[in-house]
Amino acid sequence: MKRNRRRRRNWVFGILAFLAVGIAAYALLLYGNPDDIKDQGFVTEKGTMPDLWYTVLWVHAVSGGVALGIGWLQFIKRIRLRTPNIHRAIGYVYATMITAAGSTGLYMAYYTSGGLSAQLGFAALSLMWLYTLYQSLRSIIADRNPRVHGQWMLRNYALSCAAISLRILTPLAAVFWGLTDTNDTFGVIAWICWLPNLLIAEMFIRVGIRKYNRSKGVMLL
Repeated sequence: MKRNRRRRRNWVFGILAFLAVGIAAYALLLYGNPDDIKDQGFVTEKGTMPDLWYTVLWVHAVSGGVALGIGWLQFIKRIRLRTPNIHRAIGYVYATMITAAGSTGLYMAYYTSGGLSAQLGFAALSLMWLYTLYQSLRSIIADRNPRVHGQWMLRNYALSCAAISLRILTPLAAVFWGLTDTNDTFGVIAWICWLPNLLIAEMFIRVGIRKYNRSKGVMLL
């Protein structure tokens, strides 16, 4: 039974890692060269934008892509326990990338398609991204509490995975409802690309807390 559960977890984690690396590579290939960024389909659909927007998009895409592509490595127990220096090094890079992606995400949210609902949804995602990063760093630097640090990082990476959800939900809206214009879909997708992720992360955290308490002999109500 335990072996089957472990095998299922490994499969799920493997699929997540595959999607994360794939979406990260997609972002870096499309937006990694700032000189070519104006030629991408998403950019041309926006029409004429302020010059600063193109630079911010480049920073957002590259930093978010790198964070997504390396963040899943932090949840591999073998790396954390056997090579803590590598774990910390990846953590430094990840935190830097999330700071850049979250900050630029606030700017990008203002110019998003989908109206006020989409603006608020993506802005809330960026704020939660930055907030969960802050809490994760505070818990390990100030409080020296790796367990709480891991919980906050799980929340944070769940928000990073909004990039995966977004690229799944957008074509699904086209296939099932015939909605191809982001002005019609982003008002909803801007919220459901990250809220369910965060709820799933909370579910895993609560399960982990219950297991930890049982291992310590704590009575649960």
